[in-house]
Amino acid sequence: MKDGQEIDRTLDQLKARLPRINLAFLPTPLHKLPALSRQYGVELYMKRDDLTGIEFGGNKTRKLEFVLPDVLAAGGDYVITGASVQSNWCRQTVSACTRCGLKTVIYLFGRDPGEYRGNLLLDKALGAEVHLIRLMEGESLYDGLARTEEMRKQRMQELEQEGHKGVYLKVGAPFPKGHAAYVWAMAELVHQLRDFGMTLDDLDYIVTPIGAGGTYTGLLVGKKLFESKVEIHGYCTSGMHPTMEEDILNASRATAECLELDLSFDKEDINVSFDYGGEYDIPTAKSTEAIKRVARNEGLLLDPVYTAKAMSGLLDHLEDGSISRGSRVLFWHTGGLPALFSGQETAGAIHE
Repeated sequence: MKDGQEIDRTLDQLKARLPRINLAFLPTPLHKLPALSRQYGVELYMKRDDLTGIEFGGNKTRKLEFVLPDVLAAGGDYVITGASVQSNWCRQTVSACTRCGLKTVIYLFGRDPGEYRGNLLLDKALGAEVHLIRLMEGESLYDGLARTEEMRKQRMQELEQEGHKGVYLKVGAPFPKGHAAYVWAMAELVHQLRDFGMTLDDLDYIVTPIGAGGTYTGLLVGKKLFESKVEIHGYCTSGMHPTMEEDILNASRATAECLELDLSFDKEDINVSFDYGGEYDIPTAKSTEAIKRVARNEGLLLDPVYTAKAMSGLLDHLEDGSISRGSRVLFWHTGGLPALFSGQETAGAIHE
């Protein structure tokens, strides 16, 4: 693995290649989880990207730092985006845009929320123009997203006629610039590990949730850049995605190219589990148990959509010995906590 000084020189060279706006509270904390470490006979650490700021934080805040400069450079004064009703991406985008003097229009699709809670409540409080798109019978989230395209285009035309310029941002942050944020995040981790007397190679595993794959991609590029042997294990949080591994592979290559890095990637570099996702936005029995176990042992909260599902996979693998005793494991908390307050389904399962 590269030494610290060499890593610093590499990052200094990269900084000039991508403009960036400072939005997040960095570095986010890194700490050991002592109770769970004792229970499983491992050293378990958590990287707290639920504390990046931007109103309840999350991993998208890092990505927006690299994406919003393009909006400002293009002269945009409105950002248009969309995702599911309880989207962490939309909530962080609205907050970040407000800090940058940009207005937002968001298209949110899914089941009828009944009332404004969780991320949806925060979107309204932050002043977003919100359009709710109810899914029709038998329609998937992806079908709903496709239906919003014409609405979005029409709204952008209206804004243009009113003398504004709207810029569309794809859900999760456009790649490769959004993915590059987690190359920097990996470097941040390297510096923090020094305070624990460790290097990146002293970790056996880094575990992260996977939604669209951007966070995993950036961490993988960072691992390659720093020539580390740590295994990055991702838990897909919405069931089977047949092309996920191929998508990560292609995105990793594009991110490295964007940063002008001569790195190679193949499918053997990618370790993704599809066994713990279930239906998107819906907690599973195991993810609910993971929320309670982490909360009641460490005093920390996970969200029901992403981090709890990934943690449920990690805990299973600790229990069945797939991750052996004595291992050093880092869990990357990617945020999403407002979803805990989004409805009775989640609350009812957790309070038991």
